[in-house]
Amino acid sequence: MIGQTRRDKVNTIIPGVAIATALMPPLCACGYGIATLNGRMFLGSAYMFLVNVYFIALGSCIVLSLFNIPKDEEMTEEEWAKGRKAMIINTVIMVTPAIIVSLYRLLH
Repeated sequence: MIGQTRRDKVNTIIPGVAIATALMPPLCACGYGIATLNGRMFLGSAYMFLVNVYFIALGSCIVLSLFNIPKDEEMTEEEWAKGRKAMIINTVIMVTPAIIVSLYRLLH
């Protein structure tokens, strides 16, 4: 999103490469997990893919808000509050499994 909001539009390839680097390896590992019938590998890499997608989207929303990019339709303050609450809840839901697994590995 930062690449798209730049005025010069010279270097828009780098954000695409960064996103591809974040998303392709987990998808390839998902495919390998399916091919080898390794459920643990598939679930772990699918979770990593979902976390990467979620935080790329969240980062894009934050950048759009910070740069005051015009919206197709304006939201009321109540809708903004509901959206912020949903983002916080979704973020907690996304990181909770990683925190639980990290604590389990740390303590065992």
